[in-house]
Order: sequence, then C-alpha cells, then structure tokens
Amino acid sequence: MVLMVYNFYSINLAIACLIFSFMYNQLTDDVLIQMLRNSDAKAFEEIYRRHWERLALQVLKITRSREDARDIVQEVFVSIWRRRMEIELKGELIGYLLKSVRNTAIRHIEKNITRNNYLQTLSGSITADENSPGVYCEYRELDQRVAQAVASLPPKMQTVYLLSRNEKMSYKEIADRLGIAENTVKKQLSNALKSLRTSVTKLTI
Repeated sequence: MVLMVYNFYSINLAIACLIFSFMYNQLTDDVLIQMLRNSDAKAFEEIYRRHWERLALQVLKITRSREDARDIVQEVFVSIWRRRMEIELKGELIGYLLKSVRNTAIRHIEKNITRNNYLQTLSGSITADENSPGVYCEYRELDQRVAQAVASLPPKMQTVYLLSRNEKMSYKEIADRLGIAENTVKKQLSNALKSLRTSVTKLTI
C-alpha cells in the first residue's frame, strides 16, 4: 500500500513538473525577464534553454573553438544571473544576448591575441558575413588594432615576432637568420608579446 502511494505521488510529481515546464515554455521573453528579476530560477533556465544554441553558434563564428564558445556562453549567463535585478533591456532579449556574447568573445580574443592560434583565427575569421555586418566590422577593427600594435614594435623586436608568427620559424632558425643568440630571440619575442598585449588593450579601451 505504501509503495502504491509512493508511486502515485512520484507520477503526479513528474506530471506536475512537465506541466510547469510547459507553462514556462509558453511565456514570452519579456515575461521571463520580469520573472528573472524576481530571481525565478525556472525563468532563467528557460531563457538559457531557448537561446543557448544560437548564442553558441554566434560565438563559434568568432572564436572558431567549440570549447571557447561553450565557456563564453556560460560566462555570459552567469553574469546575467548575478546581475538579474539590474538588467534593463532597450530592445529584444535575443539582441541583448547576442551583443553580450559577441562583446565577450571579442574581449576573449583580445586577451589571447598574442597566441599563434588566435592570430590565425582572427585572420581566418575576417570574411564578410552578410548576416552579421556588425561582427565583420569588429573583426576588421580588431585586425587593424593588431597591425597597428605590431607596427609600433621596435625594428628588431618586430622582425623576431614576424619571423616567429608569420614564417613559423623556431628560436634557433631565427637566431641563425639574424646572427644573434637563441636567448636573445626568446627575450625579444617575450617582450614583443607583452608589448602587443598591452598595446591592444589600450587601443581597445
């Protein structure tokens, strides 16, 4: 008898959960945002479920990395939950979310701009996307900032950097080409990366 009562309770609870989920699924984004401001976790889950895939695809276009796309979308949603009582929308929720993940993705690239794969990613990503003209413009601006930062490096440091990044030469190969010690190459490249990181950040601000 106890088992029957337990099973009956479990079935009813499952049905109630399904009905509850269906109710949230029928709500508009505007209503969900209002509920989110009241710390409604279910509303937050519905917003995430409804939009995460489109946001991840947007970030993937920028970073070319599924892992980064996943992490960036999660970072944005964590930020939204923390600031849930302060969020004020001036348009549709999806527009706000797309702008948030795009800005976060661009900042992520800027922080990692001195890594080989990110420079290659940036170059490969700068192709006109007729569906995302705003993203294309941001790519171009970021590319110009990087070029400007590289051009501002001291001549020898710039040469070492370009041989390493553009021609994929090793420390030894660069040292032989320029007639300098390998340790000098390492130091010059390290200083170049620090300088680029600082310059790109200042230009972004």
